[in-house]
Amino acid sequence: MLPGYCRLASQRFVFVWLLLATVSGWSAERPLVLDERISQPLDGFVSLLRDPGGQLTFEQVRNGTEPFGSIVPGGLHHGYTADVFWMRIEVESRSSRRLDRMLEFTYAYLDDITLYRVSANGTVEQMRSGRTLAPADRVVAHRKPVFPLSFEPGERATLYLRVATHASMTLNARLAPTFEFYEDSDREYVWLALYFGMLVALGLYNFLLFLGTRQRSFLLYSLFVFSFGVAASSMNGLGPLLLWPGLVGEWGNRILPTGYTLSATLAVMFARRFLNMGRIAPRWDQGLSIMAICWWCATLVTLLVPVQYALKIMSMMGVLTTVSLIATGVAGVRHRIPAARIFLLAWLLLLVGAALLSVRNLGWIPSNFFTVYGLQVGSAVEMILLSFGLAARFNELKRQKEVAQRELVLSLQRQERELEHRVAQRTSELEAAKAELERQVVKDPLTGLDNRYGLMTHLEEVLQRAQRRDELLAVILIDLDGFKPVNDQYGHEAGDELLKAIARLLQKEARETDCVARIGGDEFVVVTENIASEGSVMEVGERLRKAITQPVALPSGKSVSIGASVGITIGRGGEQAGSDLIRRADDAMYRVKRAGKNDVYLLV
Repeated sequence: MLPGYCRLASQRFVFVWLLLATVSGWSAERPLVLDERISQPLDGFVSLLRDPGGQLTFEQVRNGTEPFGSIVPGGLHHGYTADVFWMRIEVESRSSRRLDRMLEFTYAYLDDITLYRVSANGTVEQMRSGRTLAPADRVVAHRKPVFPLSFEPGERATLYLRVATHASMTLNARLAPTFEFYEDSDREYVWLALYFGMLVALGLYNFLLFLGTRQRSFLLYSLFVFSFGVAASSMNGLGPLLLWPGLVGEWGNRILPTGYTLSATLAVMFARRFLNMGRIAPRWDQGLSIMAICWWCATLVTLLVPVQYALKIMSMMGVLTTVSLIATGVAGVRHRIPAARIFLLAWLLLLVGAALLSVRNLGWIPSNFFTVYGLQVGSAVEMILLSFGLAARFNELKRQKEVAQRELVLSLQRQERELEHRVAQRTSELEAAKAELERQVVKDPLTGLDNRYGLMTHLEEVLQRAQRRDELLAVILIDLDGFKPVNDQYGHEAGDELLKAIARLLQKEARETDCVARIGGDEFVVVTENIASEGSVMEVGERLRKAITQPVALPSGKSVSIGASVGITIGRGGEQAGSDLIRRADDAMYRVKRAGKNDVYLLV
């Protein structure tokens, strides 16, 4: 029992000894031995000292007033903090020649960094850089904090760096050969120039589209691109270096948080306008509207609160905007909104990059290439994809405009046809009304025959035609005999029916070219053209008289017979007027009346 227990205790002792040895190995001050050819990261060679009040001086730090912490690989990222950090690195050159190096911080958004180089002989060299310094005041006018260092053969030096920043405390750095640093820097400047040139081109292009189409989605996208570009240039260090080198105070520090929060606000407004969910998904549209209002308030807050709080607001808004707009894109795809898939893919790439940057700034994930440059990579791809989406939207708007124009043309054509139909219908109605008025003017309302006005009009035409043709015409005037007793005995209704029956008989016996008219109560006139002789017109008059004297059945069933006194006159066109012919025919008819009625008389 005892030997087994001793054996277990000895195993535990060996394990604890190895663990302590490992920890003490990491805690030991081990130098960074310079490589002659490649750059070397400082991770694993840096000791850190947190200075909460920022009151420690270099001499206190150098003399060990406060101890440095252990060297922990990958422990150079501490998120947002108001503390000042001191870094200590032992650097040793074992080369046989002088080595020129550039100490470069990978994160450009660091405010103030002071480097103290302590040589083996105790001499101290001081340099300063950071974004709060004007480019002319930095040891190297570069977008990142950079310090030039030279190491003689076999030299060993200790580097102390005091870092103060209101942004994320990201202390990842490297020692790179000078030529390699400038090659890498030139490549970075080229890519950044292409990146920002693309942003400017897309922003201006969509702004021109807005001027041409007046579609607010293009304007919102342009404003989003410009605000995003300004904020990105501040984060990358290009803005303080090239665009506003003299703006190094409070307002220069606010460009990044305010620019990104403004771009997030414009992104929400753009998403609401681009997806146009008000008709299909009104709740989502209302949610985006409320979110845009809150985001505007948050953007204003970043101008009032301390800069570090503004940066935290920026990071949180980046995460929330990511989640919200991805969910909105998914909802747009589910509702089959046009261009929703492109929107979702484009914003997914950009917003994931923004989320990586935001979460890294909060200190939740380590700092590396993807977390530092994910926003630039994602935004570059996003801008290209979203430009395709906007182009598709522009084509869709153009197609809708063409469809609307075609529909407008078709509608105008339909309205024109309808108007033509209505005009034709109204014209037909007016013509019918005119014809009815003309008929009422020239027609007798009871019998439908021409009245006195119609007779005179027709008679004038007949006279002109007879004159041209040198023909004879006859006017036959008929006065009914015994009509008044019928009217008195059977009533006016029976008298009217009798007049209508006689009118039908006259029309039946007359020729188609003859004019039959009623010019008085019981007086009728027949005008007949192209008379061959006096005998033929007398035959016509006699035929008409006989037709009138035939029995006529009344509505009451009674049958009545009346006579007719017929007076005839013959004329030739141009010899006399129509009224003269009517008067002469009337004279002939009265001669029949005086002679005993119910006969025919021709007055030559």
